[in-house]
Amino acid sequence: MLLETGEVEVLVTSLCDEKLWPTEIFKELYNTRWGVETLYGTLKERLNLENFTGKTVESVRQDFYSTVFISGIESVLTGEARKKLSDKDDKNKYHQLVNKAVSFNTIKNHVTDLFFGESDTEILLEKLTRLFMTNPVCERKNRKFPRKRRPRASLNYHKRFKKIVF
Repeated sequence: MLLETGEVEVLVTSLCDEKLWPTEIFKELYNTRWGVETLYGTLKERLNLENFTGKTVESVRQDFYSTVFISGIESVLTGEARKKLSDKDDKNKYHQLVNKAVSFNTIKNHVTDLFFGESDTEILLEKLTRLFMTNPVCERKNRKFPRKRRPRASLNYHKRFKKIVF
């Protein structure tokens, strides 16, 4: 596949029928996968999915499902803030997104209130939406800077960090 820079990119697939799967659609398919790939990155890097709190099968399952659950809750709860930020796009140079660090920290601090609190849920959701909108990040499309890669110190990189239990 020829990129905009003139560079040739090779995409490998097991779909061999050229009539059903023409070569031209693979760039679009690759771009639609990007959301899934970034979700894996969020789960692994930001939420430390690979760093389990226990060694039993049950504790690994609990860590896995709680991490996926928190990620899903974050996605649902930040929807209103994403809409409000996109409505403000006319005033800003770049499209603004909810800051994941802010949203996960906010949910971590308010998840018990959300499920077990006795206060009004609507008021809490409005408060969460306001907190999600603090310190948004800008989406700058078509950036072409080379990625700065840092070498990992060792193969046991993830084992040095203790998982923060919510």
